[in-house]
Amino acid sequence: MFSLLLAEETTTYPEWMTSSFPIIRVVIMSLALALAIAITLIVMFMDSDPEGGMNAITGQSDSFYSKNKGSSKQGRLKRAVIICSITLAVLIIAFWILWRIMPANQ
Repeated sequence: MFSLLLAEETTTYPEWMTSSFPIIRVVIMSLALALAIAITLIVMFMDSDPEGGMNAITGQSDSFYSKNKGSSKQGRLKRAVIICSITLAVLIIAFWILWRIMPANQ
């Protein structure tokens, strides 16, 4: 596997790689596009926080609601953004690894 990462431009690839890698790359990029759109939509549905990070600077204590907002709608949206972002990052890394193993012009 590591030798595939260091493959030179003139390397001939097995048939299964030349037939499956382009399809896998299209699927990965389609999923990445869908996740990027989902992240954008989820962030648009989130409420803005007018205080921002001022509580951390001023030292004000949190209310009961702010401590338990993970189970609220905003908490679920925040968790969805984090999960989608991590998944998007993993997909993009996988795409570039596949691209390095076998460039598109092969």
